[in-house]
Order: sequence, then structure tokens, then C-alpha cells
Amino acid sequence: MATKPKKEPAPDNRINLAEQVEAFLKAGGTVKKIPSGISGQTTTSGPRQIVLSHKSST
Repeated sequence: MATKPKKEPAPDNRINLAEQVEAFLKAGGTVKKIPSGISGQTTTSGPRQIVLSHKSST
């Protein structure tokens, strides 16, 4: 039975994220703490959930 080639290990995204945050802060960016329950959604109009089938009531 043939063996599968070993996959390259995935890069550690946490390290990359930490570097990006550090660069953002050094460039003068700020981070705001948002209270629980607050949404970034600015409008409630627009697309709704897609209904794939309608059951008729007849």
C-alpha cells in the first residue's frame, strides 16, 4: 500500500495575527472594547435568509 506524502505543517496563524496587531498599534491604530450584546450591523433592511423550499398549506 502506498503511503501518502506528509503535509506541510500549517502556519501558526496566531503568531501572524499578533504581528499584524502589533504593526496596527505601532501605526497609531486603536482597539475598542465593545460591550456584549452590541452588533456591528447597521441596518435591518436588505437580504433575508434564503428559503429553499416552500411547503404549501393546501
